[in-house]
Amino acid sequence: MSLPKCRLLLTALVLLSVVSVALAQESAEGLVAKVGGVPVTRFELQQQVQKVLPMQVGFHGRLSEEKLAEIKQKALDELIEQAYKVQYAIREEIAVDNAAVQEALQPIIDKYGSEQGLQQALGKVSLQDFRAVLYRQLLAAKAEKLAIDDKVKVSDEEVAAFYRKHQEGYVRPRQFKASHILVKVNPSSNAEERAALKKRAEELAAKAKAGEDFYNLAYYNSDDRSKYVGGDLGYFHEGQTVAEFEAALKKLKAGEISDPVKTMYGFHIIKLVEVNESRQLGFEEVAGKIRQTLESGKRKELYEAWLAGLEKQYAVEKFNP
Repeated sequence: MSLPKCRLLLTALVLLSVVSVALAQESAEGLVAKVGGVPVTRFELQQQVQKVLPMQVGFHGRLSEEKLAEIKQKALDELIEQAYKVQYAIREEIAVDNAAVQEALQPIIDKYGSEQGLQQALGKVSLQDFRAVLYRQLLAAKAEKLAIDDKVKVSDEEVAAFYRKHQEGYVRPRQFKASHILVKVNPSSNAEERAALKKRAEELAAKAKAGEDFYNLAYYNSDDRSKYVGGDLGYFHEGQTVAEFEAALKKLKAGEISDPVKTMYGFHIIKLVEVNESRQLGFEEVAGKIRQTLESGKRKELYEAWLAGLEKQYAVEKFNP
């Protein structure tokens, strides 16, 4: 083994032993699980839960006991998974150097102004133990990169073969570019109000067909947020809008303007700007997406097999969290 690799491994083992000794002194009360000799601490679980909790709390800040238990269990499972990766790193003599740990730690220290400020925020958890927790995170990530990410390879021939086999799935549907003016109709309006709104829409359509600037007509008269860009709806595919709107579009030629079209939203005056017919997408257009799909599939397969193997090798002890 090379000298630098020996030093990195020694650093890993020292940091892991430091946190293990500290946790042993606290007794099992400080642990929620162990994977082989790698601890999962109560502090880590609390931190992991806090990452998810803000996104799960409802508008009124309430969270059911069942949902909280589900979040805690998911957090614990993720930490146990991390511990398996740390065990793999120890076995394969993978380590993270002190500079990388410090680089990850420094922004946290800066956030609290100093090491003393961070220690105050940590409470009973020592800065040394916090550093060891951070080290395990970095070590697990490096192990996963070396064991999985670096082994995910997809050849150009695999990409080309996938395209040939699934070519019929890479067809772009007909594409429209259009603008509109919306005269909004409240569903609770009466017949007289709807008639007045229809008349307004007909007047706007007549002005547009007579050559008045469509952008300005939309900007000053549309009841839709697209008014701020002159009614521009951009590009959209066939099947992406309501049936009545699309049926009217298909009757227009580029540059033409429709009569008012009634939908659930109200009356639309539509200007068709451009039509791109359905076409087969070329290999170069989709090769990148295909490669990502294949790499994702290979990675998932490799990861599941890797983790399943680690689960067989290392015993898990769980304590009451």
